[in-house]
Amino acid sequence: MKEKINAIQDQLVDAIAQRSPLKITGGDSKSFLGRETIGSVVNMSTYSGIISYEPTELYITARAGTLLSEINQVLAEHRQMLAFEPPQINDKTTIGGVIATGLSGPRRPYSGSVRDHVLGIRCINGLGKDMTFGGQVMKNVAGYDLSRLMTGAFGTLGIILEISLSVMPQPAFEMTCRRQLSASVALAKMLELSRQAMPISASCYDGNELFIRLSGNKKVVKETSTIIAFDDYEQGPAFWNHLRDYKMPFFNSDTNIWRLSVPVTANLHCGQDPFIIEWGGSLYWLNSKRPAREMFNIAHKMGGSAMLLHGNVEGQDVFHPLTDAMLSLHKRLKNAFDPHGILNPGKLYATL
Repeated sequence: MKEKINAIQDQLVDAIAQRSPLKITGGDSKSFLGRETIGSVVNMSTYSGIISYEPTELYITARAGTLLSEINQVLAEHRQMLAFEPPQINDKTTIGGVIATGLSGPRRPYSGSVRDHVLGIRCINGLGKDMTFGGQVMKNVAGYDLSRLMTGAFGTLGIILEISLSVMPQPAFEMTCRRQLSASVALAKMLELSRQAMPISASCYDGNELFIRLSGNKKVVKETSTIIAFDDYEQGPAFWNHLRDYKMPFFNSDTNIWRLSVPVTANLHCGQDPFIIEWGGSLYWLNSKRPAREMFNIAHKMGGSAMLLHGNVEGQDVFHPLTDAMLSLHKRLKNAFDPHGILNPGKLYATL
């Protein structure tokens, strides 16, 4: 694999000399995310393989091109899992893409985000330097948490080579309950349940029914399901997988699909737009024809942010606009890691 790293560094050096942009790809399963970027392709899918896995130490280290399905399978053999439940868009989804995009699944508000479980990252910056941040344990006193800074940066700060992640045991028992409710009642119920000590690991309102997943000790889960008094739903595992992987009919649309992250008490009014509510009321998916500016304003007024998951806004921002102070910070970070601006330029914002 050293030859692959050398080849990447050589490609970077040539790109710097020619001031030519580079487009970093892996399995390309999430190419619909972010702004369109151009450049010579740096294909990371061939830099793959699990480097180390210690079930008793609860961590795994893998190369960026390693398939997410492979990692999930290896962890499952030891009844372990990635706590943040990352989307597996298709069979080409890689762990490098998971980290670069920073997307988490239904378990995120109850077990933490992608960033919360990143222990360390090895990457090549925009100067061609091979750099390692963090390690394989949670405690890290090295100063700035640069390994987690790479999470969700969409490859604009460095080319991710290897990732160390914390893992957790699979729940001893899980079940899904559902009940038909109006949107207002469903939101109130989500908030009510979230304030109680219950083993909830996912929640979703699909516009008609509220689904609650319970995980943990079987006796406790069963007792909780009795308290909630919802109907048991045997197709729960498939439901959550389809939601996690954007395979529900809602996501199969020619209309723009927006992701709005807001406070749980926001109670966002979706009007006539089809919607799904997740994360106890803090994540809204909207299928909407509204202009990007309007979507950003709606999220901002609620104290949150919006991003376009899939669709077309004709050259406008797809991520929530940054304040002047935040844009200045992003530019300084970009300049520190990629001073020549050749790594996925414009992927996040037109000026980065």
